[in-house]
Amino acid sequence: MKHPSTLDQMLLLLRKYAFLCGVALSLVVTLACCHAWTAHNLFHPDSFTPANDPSMKFLVEECHIARNTISVSGWIHSDVWPGDGTALILTVGEGEKEFSIPYRLKERPDIARTFHTAADAFHNRYGFTGTARNPAGMAPGETLHLNIISGHSLYRMSHACRS
Repeated sequence: MKHPSTLDQMLLLLRKYAFLCGVALSLVVTLACCHAWTAHNLFHPDSFTPANDPSMKFLVEECHIARNTISVSGWIHSDVWPGDGTALILTVGEGEKEFSIPYRLKERPDIARTFHTAADAFHNRYGFTGTARNPAGMAPGETLHLNIISGHSLYRMSHACRS
């Protein structure tokens, strides 16, 4: 009787446990994506030219800094953003410990109707929701910054997080 080769034995095991291997691999990939999405990156506002935007208005509805996470939500309006070549960046902290917070935009038709009489779907996306892992040293009371970058100009407003 011929014994199966090592390769044949491995293929048999793989076929037998393919489902479990697929589930485990999916879980690892999902956790890696979540970890990457909630990562924080250093932000250096000094590398931009400060500018003033009198039309910039915002409301931070939630700013919660816990032991492991930072979560924020609210809305922002500006005549500069959204626009070509502009970006909104949410950051928390000060100086060398200022980190960006990944966020997603959400529709806020109530804000669009307030600032644009002829509001369309483009103008609805003024809301934001962001969550990030808490970098070491961030505690309740840190400052949240709403940064609009247009070219090399930085339009910035701040809010003290009171958890």
